[in-house]
Amino acid sequence: MRTIAGISLALVILLPDSLDAQRRGRYNEFSFSPYVGAYKDAYDIAADGSDLGFLLGFKAGWEAGQRTNLHLNLAYAQADDVASRGTVASPVYDNQWVLLTGGGDFALVPGPTSIALAADAGVGWRRTPIDEPDDVNLGSEGWGAYPLAVPGLTLRHRFSVRTAFWISLQDYIFDFLEEAEHSPALTLGLSFR
Repeated sequence: MRTIAGISLALVILLPDSLDAQRRGRYNEFSFSPYVGAYKDAYDIAADGSDLGFLLGFKAGWEAGQRTNLHLNLAYAQADDVASRGTVASPVYDNQWVLLTGGGDFALVPGPTSIALAADAGVGWRRTPIDEPDDVNLGSEGWGAYPLAVPGLTLRHRFSVRTAFWISLQDYIFDFLEEAEHSPALTLGLSFR
């Protein structure tokens, strides 16, 4: 009996607030953003002249104020043929990255269409597996860690209170504490609230 009375009391207290929130269209401060992009791999030393790779990621954010967003970013990136020698018998290496960063952005121009400066810091894990030939086995394919700083510029357009499109130009700076390696990236994403 106490359980039923407790649940009934909770519904009586919470139901009017939830109905009111739906009527007013209460704004959700949290966002979830899948994205794709392309980047120039700073660790590509192959003679083929192509150092472009792709990025896939997910960003979770929190709107801390009208102009400020804080976010956590997890991405996977890959560039093919980063260290082949050009001969048929030599192995072809790929770069695979897992990137984890956290940071924020500040809207220079706020509004439905905004321009924001972004700054992230984190870590990038890289491994260089052999792509071909398949019969080559040179041993360990372990992951190495690199400190990472990511300044960027983002253009965002909100279609509604709950959805937005954004395009971002970033510079992934690996090993910035020693010899910095720059990997510029262009990413496109959708943001859902």
